Amino acid sequence: MANNYEIPDFNQIALDLRNLASRYAASESVKFFKESFVKQGWTDSSFQAWEKSKSPLAGKRTLYQNGTLMQSLKKRSASIDKIIIEADSDYAEIHNDGGTITVTAQMKKFWWAKYCEAAGIKKNDSGSTDWKKMTAFKTNKAGTQSSLSKHNVSLSRKAAFCKRMALMKVGSKIKIPQRQFIGHSQTMIAEFDSFLRNQTDIVFKQHLND
Repeated sequence: MANNYEIPDFNQIALDLRNLASRYAASESVKFFKESFVKQGWTDSSFQAWEKSKSPLAGKRTLYQNGTLMQSLKKRSASIDKIIIEADSDYAEIHNDGGTITVTAQMKKFWWAKYCEAAGIKKNDSGSTDWKKMTAFKTNKAGTQSSLSKHNVSLSRKAAFCKRMALMKVGSKIKIPQRQFIGHSQTMIAEFDSFLRNQTDIVFKQHLND
């Protein structure tokens, strides 16, 4: 007696695999791009570490890790033919591509405020700045300033950095180094190809065993 074999619907199989590949690529690409912030560098065919921030405000952790820039990464749209991942932070492009920014009066105002905060300078009730030494420096048990403490050294560095930024002339340029976190990656594409090959093998083996 001849066996009756049902011919698989290869068109539907291909469509299902493409849909699966699209969903996988959409979710995994966002994860891949966010990993750049964890690793502090970009991975194309190989890993390229970011230039370390020279700002004392960054501390032990960078200004980007787990911040608004990382969290702004998301899937904008996804279809079988195209997937769009975006970072909608205002400063995403300048950090991803590198470049220069122009100092504005608003920026200077921001850095003066950060300087006052770092130096412990407060404003009086009239709203004007009290430039007397109303510092946030720690004191020792005797009540004198422990000027060499790590806390005070950190405050001094932060205040000096903020003051230097605030004193820049309007119109001058600040160079922003490239810290790429999104774009074409050979490593990511290779991972997608491997996933699709494995899923294709699984599907066809299932039909052969039916």
